[in-house]
Amino acid sequence: MPLQLSLPDYDPALNGSAETNPKKLKEWLIALPTGNVQEAGRQINDALSTLNRIKLDPDERARLLNEYQTTLELLSGSFELCYAASGLPLKDAARAAAQLVRNLWLELAIGWKRALFDRSEKRFVLNNGKILPGFVLAVLHCYWRLYQVSCRLYMTLPPGVWHDAHQMFLLGVEGRYLDEPKENGAERCIAGMYKRLLMLALADPLRFAGPEVEKVLELTESYAHLAHFQPVTKLSNAPGFFLIELETDKPAQFIGTRHIELSDGKLILLDTHELEHKLRRVEQGIEAKAPTASDRGKVLAWLELVRRVARQWTITPQRLYQRIPAESLVELAAGLRAATFILNNGQAIPVQLADGSTPDSTQPHADDLLLSSWHVINESPGGYAIRLDTSPSERLRAGEIVALRSGVDAGWLACSIRWLQQHEDGAIEMGLQVLSARAVPLLLRPSIGAEHLPFLPALLLPEIPALKQPARIAASKGVYTPLRELILVNSDGEQRVRGNRLCEQQMGYDLFEFQPSES
Repeated sequence: MPLQLSLPDYDPALNGSAETNPKKLKEWLIALPTGNVQEAGRQINDALSTLNRIKLDPDERARLLNEYQTTLELLSGSFELCYAASGLPLKDAARAAAQLVRNLWLELAIGWKRALFDRSEKRFVLNNGKILPGFVLAVLHCYWRLYQVSCRLYMTLPPGVWHDAHQMFLLGVEGRYLDEPKENGAERCIAGMYKRLLMLALADPLRFAGPEVEKVLELTESYAHLAHFQPVTKLSNAPGFFLIELETDKPAQFIGTRHIELSDGKLILLDTHELEHKLRRVEQGIEAKAPTASDRGKVLAWLELVRRVARQWTITPQRLYQRIPAESLVELAAGLRAATFILNNGQAIPVQLADGSTPDSTQPHADDLLLSSWHVINESPGGYAIRLDTSPSERLRAGEIVALRSGVDAGWLACSIRWLQQHEDGAIEMGLQVLSARAVPLLLRPSIGAEHLPFLPALLLPEIPALKQPARIAASKGVYTPLRELILVNSDGEQRVRGNRLCEQQMGYDLFEFQPSES
């Protein structure tokens, strides 16, 4: 197939500027100032950029690229420390480090694409056909590394990546070196790496908080090989089929009720039925271990995460309401604690201990009352998409509670951050789902054996009869345990309840139904 790859033009002025001796290059890479990993990264990026813009035999280029790739793999942990953050938006130094890492993997991918293109132009392949598949796999590997970094940063893949990835898959099909992986860990094949990219996109990593993203990556690496390619003629009404349009620049999409025109380009299906059955067994195994686990909270959190990813890999959640473009401003308080005190008009929630003292945890801090102003991109009865151009803080994470209002005289809405996206210029976009327009701020703590623990902020979400939705409580993650008795305190006094059903567990909160305590 004729390759259609986006490659930079050759620059004759750079001839002689790049190191083309593999031995000398290796010595240069070893001598880089790895104690200052960002400076080392900048030097590698400059050298790669130069190499990609000069003419070179593809096999010689491949030997050089292997040296660069080895170095990037060794430095990956140090790079992560540079751009690691507790939330978004990233500060300037971390954002610069993150962009450098993305550029490095992109530049390395360009090098492998250049080698692949030059090799395919020669119309023959040496070493019994093994070089061309190696180049294809190297491109996909670079994109997998790029995607991993992008997920940790809540950034989308750059334009053109999916178009290139689909071409790599087609090359594998046409050359008969796709090599379907037969077992977990067989990722060093074109089909295995391509499936990782597809399944990570379907997991929708922008919906997960930082520590959760690492688990999503782990699940993808462990189980992506269980997805299978099918012709579109195998499509049925059952969930678990996703459409891959191989001539586009987009990932696999949930089909739903869409009508597929078989004549519209190259189409295949990704079938996740075997994967679904495997994850169901994984869930059952975790459920069986949970009652006797020493750290039951962590086990249950892992179980909920597996369930969330499994849902994404079976049937993509669909929006209930059509989003309407809008141009307005909203105010936002980030985090469950901030939302609780903002909904209480910035005042303390009165709690008196047995000795007559008032615990510090009931008092709002200055950070709890900070508000930021966001531009509305679109809205619906169920939520908002909003944008913030600049912010000095790192308080935003997927799966957190926020309070939002559309004007000074408007009421506060309790919302959940469903997805985050960071742009290269530092701007943040965020998708919010409205949980309640009448949330009641309160404090809570377990009633038994927890007298030494502080009261924690929480929100009571009243019943919605029209939706047949009972009253629920949004509390800090880990608060919910089946039938645990809780003391609730707000301006109306004290109440004792028991949690009886977990509705949702996110990185920032547990959302659960409750019943009055009989004790």
